[in-house]
Amino acid sequence: MVFSSKKGSEQRQALTSIPFSFLPPKVVLSLAKSTKNAGNFVAALFPSLEDDLLHARLSVTPREYAAVALIVAPINAVVIGVMLFALSGILKINLFLQIIALMVFIAVASFLTVIFYPKLIAMRRVRVLERDLIPATRQLIIEIKSGVPLFNSLASVSSDYGEVSKEFEKIVTRINNGVPELDALADASHENPSLQFRKVLWQISNALKVGSDVGAALEAVVEELTRERVNQIRKYGQELSPWTMLYMMAAVVIPSLGVTMMIVISSFMSIEIPKFVLPLALVFLLGFQLFFANFVSSRRPNV
Repeated sequence: MVFSSKKGSEQRQALTSIPFSFLPPKVVLSLAKSTKNAGNFVAALFPSLEDDLLHARLSVTPREYAAVALIVAPINAVVIGVMLFALSGILKINLFLQIIALMVFIAVASFLTVIFYPKLIAMRRVRVLERDLIPATRQLIIEIKSGVPLFNSLASVSSDYGEVSKEFEKIVTRINNGVPELDALADASHENPSLQFRKVLWQISNALKVGSDVGAALEAVVEELTRERVNQIRKYGQELSPWTMLYMMAAVVIPSLGVTMMIVISSFMSIEIPKFVLPLALVFLLGFQLFFANFVSSRRPNV
């Protein structure tokens, strides 16, 4: 299942994992073949899906991927529904309407999760790419200012800079294979999810088209990227104060005062506190702290 409508498909990966799917990807892909027509309709409702798959480097067409989402959604709903119906039968509790409503919610949530999964992968790639972009571009400027040809300069940054080096390595490989420099840069820009990386490639392409100094053009874009990075750091510092206050309220003040007030009130009113309350509060605190730590980490800019 090769997505061949875009260049560079040889760099893409097969769909080896599907989020929140109870069935293996191969089984889902096999079942999705019967819903390709519906998948084509759904793919038209999400016009960014094609670019998301391209940026996530997944070798599957939008129609096929939308068909996968249509298969995963009802399967997840049915599996969860059968389990809940069996449990309600064992406990002899009538929860028919509640389970049906939950099945609908699971189906919708599963569908949206699968549809937006490539965008999540692309966002992760953006963070990794932009981490080393500025130092790699600075080395590129030094090479060009020293009189090194552009091709050799691109080859020099094809190592030591993680994912950024891999992107430059693909450009160098295409040029080695006979693709013109401007076309190789245009293809790499189209396939890359990072706007900052695309700005660097656009500056190189524009300088080559008009015959201006590539080094001077890159210096301008590095200054812009540096300003953006400083602004991101400043904005992140300003956001930490309210988030820290929220954390103190939710993880320290409310639990401690709440438990204290609950114990005092229960002692005055002679009410026995259920045994599950304190373990439930502990689980909530643990889950909230893990969520908060992950949230703050995801907001931290690349430096």
